[in-house]
Amino acid sequence: MKHLYLNCLLLGLFSLWGIKAVAYDCEVNGIYYNLDTTAKTARVTYLSYGSYDNQRAYSGSVTIPSSFTYGTTYSVTSIGDYAFYGCSGLTSIEIPNSVTNIGNSAFYYCIGLTSITIPNSVTSIGDRAFYECIGLTSIEIPNSVTNIGNSAFYYCSGLTSITIPNSVTSIGESAFSGCSGLTSIEIPNSVTRIGSSAFSNCIGLTKVIVKDIAAWCNIKFSDSVSNPLSYVHHLFSDENTEITELIIPEGVTSIGGFAFSGCSGLTSLTIPNSVTSIGEYAFYYCIGLTSITIPNSVTSIGDRAFYECIGLTSVTIPNSVTSIGRSAFYGCSGLTSLTIPNSVTIIGNSAFSGCSGLTSLTIPNSVTIIGNSAFSGCSGLTSLTIPNSVTIIGDYAFYGCSGLTSLTIPNSVTIIG
Repeated sequence: MKHLYLNCLLLGLFSLWGIKAVAYDCEVNGIYYNLDTTAKTARVTYLSYGSYDNQRAYSGSVTIPSSFTYGTTYSVTSIGDYAFYGCSGLTSIEIPNSVTNIGNSAFYYCIGLTSITIPNSVTSIGDRAFYECIGLTSIEIPNSVTNIGNSAFYYCSGLTSITIPNSVTSIGESAFSGCSGLTSIEIPNSVTRIGSSAFSNCIGLTKVIVKDIAAWCNIKFSDSVSNPLSYVHHLFSDENTEITELIIPEGVTSIGGFAFSGCSGLTSLTIPNSVTSIGEYAFYYCIGLTSITIPNSVTSIGDRAFYECIGLTSVTIPNSVTSIGRSAFYGCSGLTSLTIPNSVTIIGNSAFSGCSGLTSLTIPNSVTIIGNSAFSGCSGLTSLTIPNSVTIIGDYAFYGCSGLTSLTIPNSVTIIG
């Protein structure tokens, strides 16, 4: 019923957009095409969208020719949007080297398809191209492909292995979402962007293989579930070698947002002097980390950078740091000592909230603002002196600090939240 509903919905949208339900220009040997008579090129298309005709038209084994004659000779250069949409009876397909593009939803819900070879000519795989092709067990993407579209392999639950080549620079939103059969994934150093929820619900993953840590640090992750480490928690340099002691290579200037989010297998971290910023959620929930040294080159620690790193017992923040982001060390309950340097002017909202292990704390004269909930739940603190530089104490700043027996608030403070 779900797919019948989707068919009807998309047929309605096609009508609203002015797209014909019957879209082919010609049929040759059982394959339907749109023609570009000027360029003498052809695009494989559907027989009739929104009906079962298309499913009956394309079933069993289909071989797409590189060219055909229809009054004149046409070269087949693409598989169009929705070309094999819903063709559950399609079992195999041969794509010629003349094809450069696989369109949106081209093989959507082709559940009978068990394997496919994508030729080296293909440069782009469109959105939802193999959406819910649950029969697919393996696929190799050629070196010509630079972009994997949104939901391209969404819920291909039968997929147990996939090779992403070094040519790919972008992996779209939900690209492999629900690929529960995947056990490992290697992300090549060419990838610079991974979209939202790209690996969400990949519950079978046990390892993420990254051979170039420097390249990995530069990937733009859209959110935590765009990073497969959120499910796997274990980073590998090859099929057999787990990285527990992470050394960020010299020359890396920034550790990107979400880069190692959820990587609970990490036990130690070395950051080189070349790094100037640690991005948001960079080490979110890395519960295996016990200590870190942040070098003097770092000027900013992003929001939730070390959120709930409950294994951390000590952290040294250098004099170069001017801002500590929101919830940067939230829930680091194992933290017993902390030195905030004179360079810090703002302690962000919830920056040290839930650091219940802290027993002593010195806030330097450089700090002007203590953010909302900055030290809420720091029940281990017994005394605290707020320096003359502070003008604002935010809402809930010391909420739940049940161990505090003395507190000195200077004349400089104008607002207590």
